[in-house]
Amino acid sequence: MDRYELTKSRRALILCDMRRSGAKHDVQRMEKLFKGNGFLHTAVNALNQKKVITEFRRFRDQLPDDVGCLMVVIMCHGRLGHISLSNGEEIQLETIYQLFNNSQCPALREKPKLFVVQACRGVKEHPRHLYTDGSKESGPSTPKLLPTASDIMVVYAVCPEKLAIIHPDYGCPLFVEMEKVFEDFSTSRHMYELFTKVNRSLDRRVEKHGFTLDREAPHREAKTDRLILIDPAVVSDIGRSLHIVSSLTKKWYL
Repeated sequence: MDRYELTKSRRALILCDMRRSGAKHDVQRMEKLFKGNGFLHTAVNALNQKKVITEFRRFRDQLPDDVGCLMVVIMCHGRLGHISLSNGEEIQLETIYQLFNNSQCPALREKPKLFVVQACRGVKEHPRHLYTDGSKESGPSTPKLLPTASDIMVVYAVCPEKLAIIHPDYGCPLFVEMEKVFEDFSTSRHMYELFTKVNRSLDRRVEKHGFTLDREAPHREAKTDRLILIDPAVVSDIGRSLHIVSSLTKKWYL
């Protein structure tokens, strides 16, 4: 498989609900990752639907003709197929993807596009929890996982019908492990391999940290070595691995 040509400019966009406890850690990690890999990035706070769509369109319309690739990182509460904004409004992920498809964004035709989605994807009704990225309400949603477009890779923090973890002290495990893997291997592994390594690291992390009740070990003080206190009814719905969907046609090396 050929490589994508990435000698041209690189662009990235972060959409984050900063009211989520621990979100600032995730933003800092992604900003460091973008800077280290030559991406110019724009940040948007997930306040309301109109603002988000307006800011995304402005970002898209200002992409230079020589843009070589795109990364979009979404950090919000959510449910299957949707993200939930600060004011409670929802946006279908498909709506965001379509803003950058071949017809709406000619500048990115035949160029690689990565979407990383840190949000719950549950369909069962759960109250919003301190340690998860779930919306207050859940329910049926669009079954679509990827827009009808080319050269796109979407990485979901969890599989469908699962809840995604966020920790107030250090953010989301996904971004913790992404930071490590991309720092060590971003130039020697292509994108799919990088996220395969991230997934492997998350599996080991689950084994270590458990995401289970820790009422018997209050003396464990290290922030990154503390098991998460979650209601047993919620624990069973926590996602344990990434869900990767790809229509990349070449290998994407940073």
